[in-house]
Amino acid sequence: MGLDDKQLEGAPKDYNKKVQRNSSFFRALKNSLHGIWMILVRERNLRIHIFLGFLILIAGLHYGLVRSDWLWVTVAVFTVISSEFLNTIIEALVDLVVEKRYHPLAGLAKDIAAGGVLAAVAFEIIILLIVFQPYVWRQFGIVTNFSQFIHNFSR
Repeated sequence: MGLDDKQLEGAPKDYNKKVQRNSSFFRALKNSLHGIWMILVRERNLRIHIFLGFLILIAGLHYGLVRSDWLWVTVAVFTVISSEFLNTIIEALVDLVVEKRYHPLAGLAKDIAAGGVLAAVAFEIIILLIVFQPYVWRQFGIVTNFSQFIHNFSR
């Protein structure tokens, strides 16, 4: 029994029968929003990343990040969320191809996709440490000038 024989869980009844392009911009928008809803419902890790992104937003508002800091934080958070989307796409395609059978290349593809998310999270953590470090230290009365530190260190 292949994927064609059953409905995708949570999809509208006409969703699984669609084989042609979207007829209008609004239909495409509706399908895009449905895709976002489906990944939110189905993927626990994405919900965790979005929750953590919300906490980062609150921290940024608390510390009063400047515009350039917001740019870096936004890029970091959305890199992780985008990589989670790509990971889900790869997992779904692999599952579609191999169905219930095990294949080492399928496992490799899924592991690499998950590794991509992990790399994006590492990127996010590095950016967040760099951006929030002076704000957090200032809150505890530690004043830093990183460029001065690097200049003194190079002597």
